[in-house]
Amino acid sequence: MGVEPPGQPPGNRWLIAAAFAVLIAATGTAGAIVAALQRPPISGPPDATPLPTPFPFPTVAPTPVPSGPVDGFGFGVADDPATHRVIVFGGVDSYDTTWLWDGGRWTLAHPRSSPPGRFGAAMAYDAATRTVMLFGGRLGPGQVVNDTWGWNGTAWRELDDGVNGPPPGEFALMAWDTTRAEMVLVTRTETAAGGETWTWTGNHWMRDERGDLVLDPIAGAMSYDPVSRALLLVSPEPPDGAHSRTLRWDGSAWRVVITGGPAVGGLALDPHVGALVLFGATTYSTAFAVRADGWQWTGSDWLPLSGAAPPVAVEALVEDGDRSQILMFGSISSPTQGNPQPIRIWSWDSVEWVPLG
Repeated sequence: MGVEPPGQPPGNRWLIAAAFAVLIAATGTAGAIVAALQRPPISGPPDATPLPTPFPFPTVAPTPVPSGPVDGFGFGVADDPATHRVIVFGGVDSYDTTWLWDGGRWTLAHPRSSPPGRFGAAMAYDAATRTVMLFGGRLGPGQVVNDTWGWNGTAWRELDDGVNGPPPGEFALMAWDTTRAEMVLVTRTETAAGGETWTWTGNHWMRDERGDLVLDPIAGAMSYDPVSRALLLVSPEPPDGAHSRTLRWDGSAWRVVITGGPAVGGLALDPHVGALVLFGATTYSTAFAVRADGWQWTGSDWLPLSGAAPPVAVEALVEDGDRSQILMFGSISSPTQGNPQPIRIWSWDSVEWVPLG
């Protein structure tokens, strides 16, 4: 793994896009990536006439199973320390449902207000306001949006309608920067290759142009690193996404730490060791990942974790702070649109994966 100086010229956008489609196929989200890559240019305010969807969507979500959520792909997940729950929202075939995990069982929430159903939304906990924030995604009818919502434990409330905000789109990255006490959002640019960085002021998003990225953040992961006391972003590298680039946010720009790192699946803080761990596919066929490994961040490099291969493809990874564990969300069978699967949960105790629920 070598150090790459900032400002390296961007690679071919379509080669990267093809790599992302392969990578996300391993986690059951190939359809969502195809939708993202084929989206038409966005024009007009977020409430403009809906854009045509690149593939048909069912108009009615399936009835949730009594014991827990079923989903296609692209659901959002965030830990909610204020309510001691983990919240799951949306996803293909389950667009507008809110599920809560209390460490032992699922509860289907019935909020009096809720975001329009969607998949590919970014979610993260805002420690300042003690709310879970949700940004963007693609609505069931097909249009991409850039609205922002907050979950207070009982209901959703729209925080920003997206006017003059970040570009509409799905699979943005959002994380709380503990050092600077602010929410950071990384999105795709609207018309060119690469990404943009935005911070939340309390009532709207503000772009930091020094935070532009040469790589498209789609299929990446972002989380706070307590070792370096900064946000860490791991983004797939061209040409095939089998390796990643790790960058650190210093409050004004992203600095490349290493290149040639492990492929990206999920990123979260392991509370047992106080370090970030990454789980992702490392060996590929032409259409799917055939092996997955775990890696721990030292502050300057990724070291392999022995015996850490997840039991299924990682669809989401989150720290459960209340119970001091990492939770992995996935499905026994690969979900597809029209064929949703029950979402299963495993916990990582720094030694092995343990099934929950």
